[in-house]
Amino acid sequence: MKNVRRIAVLAVLLGALSLVAGCFLLNRPPTASFVVHNVADEPLVVDLDASSSSDPDGDAIAAYMWTFGDDVEILTPLAYSKLVTVPILRVRYPVEGEYTIQLFVRDERGLTSEAGFSRTILLPNLPVEPNP
Repeated sequence: MKNVRRIAVLAVLLGALSLVAGCFLLNRPPTASFVVHNVADEPLVVDLDASSSSDPDGDAIAAYMWTFGDDVEILTPLAYSKLVTVPILRVRYPVEGEYTIQLFVRDERGLTSEAGFSRTILLPNLPVEPNP
């Protein structure tokens, strides 16, 4: 009877250990994604929304790493930073032109997206006026 109990306890411990180890071994990288929204009255300002980024394991996205090009001013949420913890930024470009924006995301377990998501925008982004 003692041997059966020992084997059962050992099986439970091994099962728990493999479950915990599997959680760390099977961690898959997140997927970066974003959309660009025009800011109506400012043709050189765009909102970048990365809230559609996701993780196949269900982990939370912990950080967003952006590249914008040179001389870009981030208007929100804080002063300039290429690593932020919020998914939405407002960015002002200094002059008209074509800019490539790239995003990488990091999940709460430290994995970063293997391939960044990239989009090229042409500024000024002039809002389309409705037809009368």
